[in-house]
Amino acid sequence: MTKPKSKAKAVSGSSAPAAAATAMTTTTPPAAGAATVKRPASEGKAASEKAQRPLPRTEKTEEELVDLTSRVYKLVVERGKDGVLQSEIWKELGLTSRDGSRLAIRLEKRGMIKRVKVLDDGRWTYKLTPLRLPANISSMESAPCIICPVEAKCSVTTEVNPFTCPLIGPWVVKEHKESLVQAMLATVAPQPA
Repeated sequence: MTKPKSKAKAVSGSSAPAAAATAMTTTTPPAAGAATVKRPASEGKAASEKAQRPLPRTEKTEEELVDLTSRVYKLVVERGKDGVLQSEIWKELGLTSRDGSRLAIRLEKRGMIKRVKVLDDGRWTYKLTPLRLPANISSMESAPCIICPVEAKCSVTTEVNPFTCPLIGPWVVKEHKESLVQAMLATVAPQPA
């Protein structure tokens, strides 16, 4: 019985045709009393290349998570008081569940959102709701004070003041009526056909 040579010795100590033949097949040393098994080198190479290939990276670095924190908060705020499921955010932003949890916990620790554990389709997840919604300043943009010609003289202690202003009263009444109409329209949602 001959002792099998290692692949490195066979390739380095032989001629080019012999090296090519060795590269095409590999010899597995036989166990006691067993026959020699020859396998194509591509099987061995494919397995070793597969093992050495890096897996696609799905977890985010700390810098990427910082950037994503603001995106997650924007999504939560967009959904308003109804909130959004944490799992929906992971899917929408293409995150792993671990990264999604880390971002939600970070926002919760900062006092920006509230996390409440809920059961959704037989799986536990968290519903994220904003603790503070951004102020709606659209009504202030139409305030008469912005274009008032005597605004510089307006003060609580002067003759020109918010209590006697002929422009503020009608504006406040108009804004209040508009907010009531919007509230009524929101409660009377159209029925699906």
